[in-house]
Amino acid sequence: MSRERLYVCMTMDVERINAFYRGGPPTWEFAERSVRSYCGLLAEHGMPATLFVVPDTATHQGKMLREVARETGAELGMHLHPEGWGDHYRNREAYDCLGGYSREEQHRMLAGALEQVTEGFGTRPRAFRPGNCSANDATFGVLADLGFTHGSVSQPGRAASSRKAVWKDACLDVHRAHGAFRMVAGDLDFIEVPIVSDQERSDHWTGVGDVRFEAANPAQVTKAVQQHVARQVEEAVPLKHVCLFTHNTVNFWSAEESERGRRGVLEASISKIRDSVEELDLEVKGATIADVREAFLEAEQEVGTKG
Repeated sequence: MSRERLYVCMTMDVERINAFYRGGPPTWEFAERSVRSYCGLLAEHGMPATLFVVPDTATHQGKMLREVARETGAELGMHLHPEGWGDHYRNREAYDCLGGYSREEQHRMLAGALEQVTEGFGTRPRAFRPGNCSANDATFGVLADLGFTHGSVSQPGRAASSRKAVWKDACLDVHRAHGAFRMVAGDLDFIEVPIVSDQERSDHWTGVGDVRFEAANPAQVTKAVQQHVARQVEEAVPLKHVCLFTHNTVNFWSAEESERGRRGVLEASISKIRDSVEELDLEVKGATIADVREAFLEAEQEVGTKG
């Protein structure tokens, strides 16, 4: 008898370089190497990445990103920091994070960004994640209106008001987004795949136990995953998932601490996740966010048929 699957999504926010966006990778060469090494290592472990790419990076590195997606099975999605888009970096203080804008302003901004990303990729992305997980109650409806069908917008527990990113008590599991209230499940044709965090901690600037690979160690990553998956098993959540993230600011080609290499952290985390999931009698299934959408819709249809 086959075991129940745990869908594991390994994601990366692909930023613009530091000259244009504070907190981005130092050079375009570094950015490319980070993406290639991350996606390549994950592919070796049967885990296709999902890359959420900002518009200007899609313009500058679109060809490379398409190549990586083709070679490793990665999904290309869209990412947006309004304050770092286009020439906004020249007057960063004049722009807010996405959740600071009205429905109309978000629609206009996201439509323009989508046009640029589509041109850079040569294909239209269907997945979206905002910078800083910034969103308000209008965001999911706007995304659905623009034809986005899935994404990873939320980090339950995050409480960063200055970045318009408050997800305290948000839905922890894969769900259809709500058109009027971002924190709960609804009926939109947009499947939300929340980021996993350690819900027992609040010592990170995000206000939750953030376990992004550039800062967390394998034990911290595994603890968050075990906590999340054990709850899903106990509550008999129909579709079980893990969604972890990082950025193209990270050296994933080296395990040397002197080079700030995080390849070893990523490898050890994958191994520990597999071991811990085995104990719960689940099968790890590496998946893109698009894969999780399809699995969710299948599970939803199955429940409907039985009903």
